[in-house]
Amino acid sequence: MASSDNNANEPLPEGEVKKVVDTWVDLAKIPIVAGAYIREDDNFLNVVTKWSVTDIAKKDGVSFARTYSVLKDSLQGDGNPIISTPGPVTVDEKLSVVSKSGEKKAVLAEKGDGDAKTEYLQIWSENTLLKTYNLGELDLHKSVYTSAGWGITMAWNKSENKLAYLAEKKVPKPKPFYSTATASKPKEESEKKDDKEKEKPAIGEEFMYKQTWGEKLTGQYFSVIVVLDVDTNEFKVLPLPEDQFPSDIQWVCDSHIVGTSYPLPTWRLGLYACSNRETVIFSVQADGENFKTLTKAGRACRSPRVRPDGGFVVWQERILDGAHDRARSINGVALKDGQPSGEPTVIYETSPQNGMPVYQDLSRNCWSTDGNTLFAVTPNEDSMICLAITVGTPAQVTKIEQVDSLLWVTKDYLLVSSSTTLTSPQLKLLRISQGYQPTAITQSISPIEFQTLKELVYGEASPPSIFYGPAITSVEPNSVGMIIVPHGGPHGIYVDSFSRMTVFFLKLGFAVLRLNYIGSTGGVRDTADDLLGKVGDRDVKDCQGIVEKVLNSIPSLNPKQIGVFGGSHGGYLACYLTSSYPDAYKAAVAVNPVTDFATMVGTSDIVDWLYAEAGITLPTPPIQTLIPAARNLIDAEKFIKASPIHHVEKVKAATLLLLGSEDLRVPSQQGLNYYRALKANNKVAEVRMYPDNHSLLKPAVELDFMIHSALWLKRYVR
Repeated sequence: MASSDNNANEPLPEGEVKKVVDTWVDLAKIPIVAGAYIREDDNFLNVVTKWSVTDIAKKDGVSFARTYSVLKDSLQGDGNPIISTPGPVTVDEKLSVVSKSGEKKAVLAEKGDGDAKTEYLQIWSENTLLKTYNLGELDLHKSVYTSAGWGITMAWNKSENKLAYLAEKKVPKPKPFYSTATASKPKEESEKKDDKEKEKPAIGEEFMYKQTWGEKLTGQYFSVIVVLDVDTNEFKVLPLPEDQFPSDIQWVCDSHIVGTSYPLPTWRLGLYACSNRETVIFSVQADGENFKTLTKAGRACRSPRVRPDGGFVVWQERILDGAHDRARSINGVALKDGQPSGEPTVIYETSPQNGMPVYQDLSRNCWSTDGNTLFAVTPNEDSMICLAITVGTPAQVTKIEQVDSLLWVTKDYLLVSSSTTLTSPQLKLLRISQGYQPTAITQSISPIEFQTLKELVYGEASPPSIFYGPAITSVEPNSVGMIIVPHGGPHGIYVDSFSRMTVFFLKLGFAVLRLNYIGSTGGVRDTADDLLGKVGDRDVKDCQGIVEKVLNSIPSLNPKQIGVFGGSHGGYLACYLTSSYPDAYKAAVAVNPVTDFATMVGTSDIVDWLYAEAGITLPTPPIQTLIPAARNLIDAEKFIKASPIHHVEKVKAATLLLLGSEDLRVPSQQGLNYYRALKANNKVAEVRMYPDNHSLLKPAVELDFMIHSALWLKRYVR
């Protein structure tokens, strides 16, 4: 659906539209690292990689595998390593997990369409397909979990003969009160006998409301752990407590499984991008017996990772409060026979001395092979880094620069992915014994053809904002328009890692300012509390202050050609900036923006976010935080104060609203109501509605909304 308006500006020439489309299509062809592991022999490190890319013609994502065989001896000197690289091979799989030795691989594949889809679990050796299980025929559970929101959803045991995975629990399908099939067909004696042995379906409950976990996690109601014995082909659904929702699982050698579990609350809040949900770390025997929690109730715990010898487990832990993300400590406890031995201790916690908070989940492979060092990737200032934490008292920490993701760990090397905003991800081997000295084994792609200026600009936030634009010597003064891009969250961050959107705007002739503002994560200290209760004020002023710093320091920028692009809380800031500083912005693109706290509090999957960011005290007991409305006039006033819709009459910028009809985080009515308010005040505005959720990342949707965003900004900013 699109709603457009007559305006004084003529549509862009056809040639200019084609340039925008062609530019995005070219950028969509740049592959992104989706995973990698190492198979090692006496002479070679065989780096097996998986990449993802968008097939524009099919409007769908495509994955391909590629293996890089690196001669070990060529890594000893300072020259270029000797690498053999066969061509890419297309990969068609929902999920794949390689055992630690690399000798076995489990692949989840899918066949069919719609309701007729069937999942197959394949077990591969190095050379061939060993076994295939039709999970639909087994009928033990519903779909296997593959979402990154659940952490590790499939894992091999140490002996590599058992596989544990998470799946949706199978429950009997409810029957209606009356159907002609059951009324007209008498049961056979064998059917009556089967009924006694099976759990009977509920009668008249087919329309009972079932709670999911919100945005991106719909259709997932109750998880189960399934253990497959590959030798005997036996599947076992573990009998865990019914009030627990297990996720993020790992083996302790061969005997136990540890994981994260969400105690089922009266009302489930959204989990995606929210690290502030009550969770426990648990241990259970591989047969489902002896379920025990390793952590206390009333905390948010996640990312359990077992030391290679099975004698220790670490996890991340933070307080329960309204900030959806904040710094986390790394805690741990010794294990004996899969059970805790002693009391949990803090392994790593942010301090004024090291100034490196951890904000990101631990990687699947994050332990050194000797078990002495733990690796944690986290944003820090203007980049992603890896912390090498030597476990001890006190912990020794080494900072490894520019690591976007940690993919694999061997005795001698870390396999990592790294990039910059303007160059695509590349794979590197970091030699542990030489202070993590990097050797690149793939080449990055640099889509920018002209010399580019990069500047770090500091506001109230500890992490700096990052400016990109044409080099000052190559352009005339007062000739370049700028797009400012505040991140979402608000407790998020922009770092110097590959951004297809930034490159897109730069190639179309704009400068780009990626805004980190007060409350952003990744600084030398956790500043989440500095913004709670002050959204719409302190974050808005901080963003504008940074914009004015840039305009005053870079002469090539034209202060009359400024646009703003943002999604979620970034969209919220786009709406607030254009109403607070109406003469500063010519155009705005707001993707699923928060516009009205008072109405969103009753419709979003994270009602607690609205309480916290508006500065409303979360009442106790915790169940009362679920009230989806202002509870008094004081709370209502705070909701109004935090909402840009109440200032819409001041807006002068032409505003494009891009909305997802399936968005549970910021329901599309937020943007639609803002559009109606703009039109009621005779403002230039347009809406595009997409069949997608909050992120708008379906390939066909992303293609359309990015092109429309660029056309809108070119039309109204310049």
